[in-house]
Amino acid sequence: MRNKLSVPKSSFIKGLEWLGDGIGYPEKDIKGDTFPMTWAEDGEIYTSAGDPLWGETTGGLDVEKFSGSPEDYKITKVNHMNDYLGWGGDGPKPSGMICVDGVLYFAFQNMLKAKKAPYSILSQHGSDAQIVYSTNKGGFWVPTLKNIPAPMFSGHKFGGPAFVNFGKNNENARDNFVYAVSSDQWDNGSNLRIGRVPDDSIVKREAWEWISGYEISGEPVWNRDLDESIPILSMHRWISIPEMVYLAEIKRYLLLTWRLHKDFSGNDGTDLMIFESLEPWGPFSLVHFEEYWQGKAFNPYCPRIPLKWMESDGVTGWMQFSGSWSPEGQKAGYYRSNVRKFKLKIK
Repeated sequence: MRNKLSVPKSSFIKGLEWLGDGIGYPEKDIKGDTFPMTWAEDGEIYTSAGDPLWGETTGGLDVEKFSGSPEDYKITKVNHMNDYLGWGGDGPKPSGMICVDGVLYFAFQNMLKAKKAPYSILSQHGSDAQIVYSTNKGGFWVPTLKNIPAPMFSGHKFGGPAFVNFGKNNENARDNFVYAVSSDQWDNGSNLRIGRVPDDSIVKREAWEWISGYEISGEPVWNRDLDESIPILSMHRWISIPEMVYLAEIKRYLLLTWRLHKDFSGNDGTDLMIFESLEPWGPFSLVHFEEYWQGKAFNPYCPRIPLKWMESDGVTGWMQFSGSWSPEGQKAGYYRSNVRKFKLKIK
C-alpha cells in the first residue's frame, strides 16, 4: 500500500506481515472499545472498555481482565465503574493502563464531559484527563471520581495519556520514570506529546514533565509546564488515540495509531500506522502503513500490542483492536475486541 505519510521508512524493521485473519471475540454480546491494556505481575492482562454494552453499565467505562492465550482468551468484568457514566465524548473514556510494582494506574479522558474537538465539530475531543490507581487490581480506585476536584491535565494537549508499557509489571523499564504519550484529539488529531513522571509519583500532577525542546546533543529538555511542551510527532489530522510499547528483544519502541477516513464515522474505513524508534520520543520511522485496514466495512480502530502475547523472538505476536461502532457494525457483532497475529520483518 502506498505510503501517504512524510515520515522516513524504517531501516531496521522493513514491515509487518499478517499471519492470519482477524478474529472477533466469540461472545458477541460482550461489547466495548478502546481497551488500553497492561500485563500485571499476577500474569493477567488488565484493561478498560469504553461504553461497554454488557453488564450493568452501558456508557462511560468499566475495568476488565483478559485471561488466557490470544486464541482462547476470556474477558471478565473486574469493576462496572458505575459512577463513570456518559456515552461517547460526553463521559469518561479509557486512554491508558499500566502496572508498576503490582499497582494498577488507569488514565481516562473526558472528565469534564463534552467539549468541542480542536480540529473538527464531528470528532470526539478526548480532553481533560485524570489518573487513578488501584492496589487490588481494579476493585477500588483512588481517588474516587467524586473526590477529584479537577482534571490532572486540563484541555487537549495531553488529553488522553497512553502509558508506555515495558513488559510484565513494567519489568523492562528504561529508568525510574513512567512515560505516557497523548494525541490532542480522540480521532484524527495532529500532534503527539510525551510526558514522564517518577514511578513513585504517578498520580502527582506537579511531578509530571514534558519535552519542551532538545539540546544540541539531541537529548530532550524536560519542563513541568505543559503549555511549554512541544510535539514529538506532528501529522495534521492523522494521529488518533495512540499506543506505545517497548519490545525488549529487539530494543525498539513501537508506536501505533490510526486515522478515520471521515471524522468520527464508523462507516468509512480507517488507516493503520506503525512507527518505530530507539527512544520513546523518537525520531520515528515508518514500519507499516495500511489503508482501509481490515476493510472499509469493518472500520477497526485503537490497535494495541499486548506484551504478554509477544513470542520469545520479540517480533511475532498478536494485535488487539476494536471493531466498528456503526449501526451496521453493531448488527454484525463488530463492536467488540478483535485479535490478529502478525510478525515484524527485521532487515
